[in-house]
Amino acid sequence: MKEDSNIAVTEKKKTVVQIIDEKTNLKTRVEITDGNDNKKVFYRVNKKQKNKKKRPNDDPEHPQQPGPNQCHYFVKRKNRYCHLIAKKGKLYCGEHAVFDPENQERIPCPYDNAHSVVKKDLEKHLERCNSRPKPKDECFVENCNIRDMAALEKTREKTPREELKEMSKEDFDKFVERILNAYNDAFKDYEIPTEILDHEALNERKIETHGGKHAVQQASILGHLAKINSLKKEDVYVEFGAGKGELTYYVRKAVGDPSTYVLIDRRNFRMKFDRENKNKKKGKKENAENNEESSTSIATTPNETSTETVATEDEKSLTIQKRLYMDIKDLCLAKLSLLHHKKLVAVSKHLCGCATDLTLKCLVNYTDTVPNSVKSIFIALCCHQICNYGMYCNPDYLTHYGFNQEDFEKICVLTTWATCGKRVSKSEKTGGGENEKESKADDDDDEEEEEEEEEDDDEEKAKKELLKKSELEEDGNDNPNEPHWSGMSFDDRTVFGRKCKRFLDMGRVQFLRAHGYQNVRLVHYVTQKYSLENCALIVNNME
Repeated sequence: MKEDSNIAVTEKKKTVVQIIDEKTNLKTRVEITDGNDNKKVFYRVNKKQKNKKKRPNDDPEHPQQPGPNQCHYFVKRKNRYCHLIAKKGKLYCGEHAVFDPENQERIPCPYDNAHSVVKKDLEKHLERCNSRPKPKDECFVENCNIRDMAALEKTREKTPREELKEMSKEDFDKFVERILNAYNDAFKDYEIPTEILDHEALNERKIETHGGKHAVQQASILGHLAKINSLKKEDVYVEFGAGKGELTYYVRKAVGDPSTYVLIDRRNFRMKFDRENKNKKKGKKENAENNEESSTSIATTPNETSTETVATEDEKSLTIQKRLYMDIKDLCLAKLSLLHHKKLVAVSKHLCGCATDLTLKCLVNYTDTVPNSVKSIFIALCCHQICNYGMYCNPDYLTHYGFNQEDFEKICVLTTWATCGKRVSKSEKTGGGENEKESKADDDDDEEEEEEEEEDDDEEKAKKELLKKSELEEDGNDNPNEPHWSGMSFDDRTVFGRKCKRFLDMGRVQFLRAHGYQNVRLVHYVTQKYSLENCALIVNNME
């Protein structure tokens, strides 16, 4: 009974009934009846599971023994013996014959020990094995963009985060002061402007997503490319960290056909927007005989080089798109045939940590070999916490301000303060009321929107996101009511973290300027409402 303004309200009771199948002993459905005798039925069991018979070997402590002529290989994961039939007089099937001490016929595959092969057929098997090493692309040069391999191999007993927490208050304050002095000197004559631009190629997408964060960011990126005259059909567009190719899709929509694109990523994505590019048609009323030839893109298979196409009268609008499944650290643009005698426009949306440094080193190596070959660059910067000293492009910049490798790694940890959330105490959670529910609902909507637009199913990226999340959680206190270990407030830490990010970014700017790149600058291309990582590095090399 709840009393409110002398009015008594009785809660209606619900009755929950679970229906169990007598034959399979499985729950088939749930019936819920409310106080008004309204019944709802929920079917919880898949038909295959419903009809599945319980095997006697489901008991984990007493697995069923192998039957006559059954393979004696025990599959631990399934808690049973292999179901395949063994030859007469043999204990193991052909696939598990390698575990037979008397086996002399089958051997594990040299490429993948998970399967075996007959010795006499080994040579033929190696030629068609799905686990065989893929051929290297024409532009593959191992570790050509890594600055210092020795620094990558260097190990330490304690993590930079642990070293920061173990510093005395006096030493930590001095370290913060050193960073602030270096930041103020690096930006004494420079202030990062905010330039939020737009492009008509994203108008439809922004309507579909109700002004979604990714559509707004992509519109601003295209707006900046248009501003520096970098949306031309004769240029080659190279997207670093391309993922599923969404940014390239909208760049092509803005540029039109014919045009050339190179997408670089070390993982195999769903390539959702690659399929959109391949199926893009110029118009239904055009000549049917030439339409398919003229509008179809050329997409490459993993680690295969696309064939060069000579445009004929019927192929004047041919658009070429090439995917490179390789790490940026191994990419040598000078050996990529698609770039010969053409200007390069480098683009990327949120290129994580050291991938940005590898990209800048890659571009500088390319211009050192082929001068005046890079027309412009637009890279949305992010994830400075996973930068690596051995890959950072401008160590001289750090040395100038008195920072070594250990200091650099600590600065990378402190950059997490710019994007980490504020922990809420229990009292604030319970006192939030309706406002808390509304804000939570807004957060859920944002998460759903992000899931719809960024369907990244890449395992490695997921690991990075998990790494970043764990780092941010470890950085806070277990009890949000207690002062932070640094002695700084949440707002002060956020501001300081952003300064750490921009300090590292200015080193990248000076690196490009030192190698002859013109009009290199940092810009806030969207507000923090759409992305906390709202800073981009822009180069207009043609002015």
